[in-house]
Amino acid sequence: MALILPLAILAAALAALFVIPEGAPIFGLDHASFARAVGALLILWLVLTGVRRAGAAGVARAIGGAAIWAVLIIVLTGVYSYRFELSDIADRVMAEFIPGEAQVGRGGEVIVNRRLGGEFVIPAKVNDLPVAFLFDTGASTVVLRAQDAAKVGVDSSGLDFDVSVVTANGAAMAAQTRLDKISVGPIVMRDVRALVARPGALSESLLGMSFLDRLQGYSVERGRLVLKGK
Repeated sequence: MALILPLAILAAALAALFVIPEGAPIFGLDHASFARAVGALLILWLVLTGVRRAGAAGVARAIGGAAIWAVLIIVLTGVYSYRFELSDIADRVMAEFIPGEAQVGRGGEVIVNRRLGGEFVIPAKVNDLPVAFLFDTGASTVVLRAQDAAKVGVDSSGLDFDVSVVTANGAAMAAQTRLDKISVGPIVMRDVRALVARPGALSESLLGMSFLDRLQGYSVERGRLVLKGK
């Protein structure tokens, strides 16, 4: 029963820190000062309560219990301080093991989490068929690997592989084509200039500048790629 009250106070303080916007004061204090004040009051209250109950002989035990609470408060404060970084790590792990649809923000922007390797893989559709693209501002055009081109209906038999491209596997030859439609969430681009790489030249298709230049903008915010359509 003695632990219920301090635990409830600690939980209420943490809830207030997470719910109330960081710029808004809590009881007239900024978030850091509020967290320190709650921690100091809890430790003081625990020491005084322990001394009162245990008497002079139990002072050491009361101080030891308060020290354990102090460590707990420091750990929880650290978790709160690095909540954005921890959230980013969790998002990366989820994106790596459970790839899914990109998130869509309130303004229609598309939000993609970074993978553990540091790349952004964008779940898109080409001609209404799913294709995963690697976000690549170094690619002047969209580049489809041969498997993805075949999947979306591009007939490679009539293409001329006469364009040299540099990939992670080295130089390769690719063929020019145009894609009827590429959609990423609510963002839709039609008649997109693209290249089709020879089989084996690419491990992943690339979302290059022939798509990205037609966006209103794109940016990386707190480890997330944000794409904004026009």
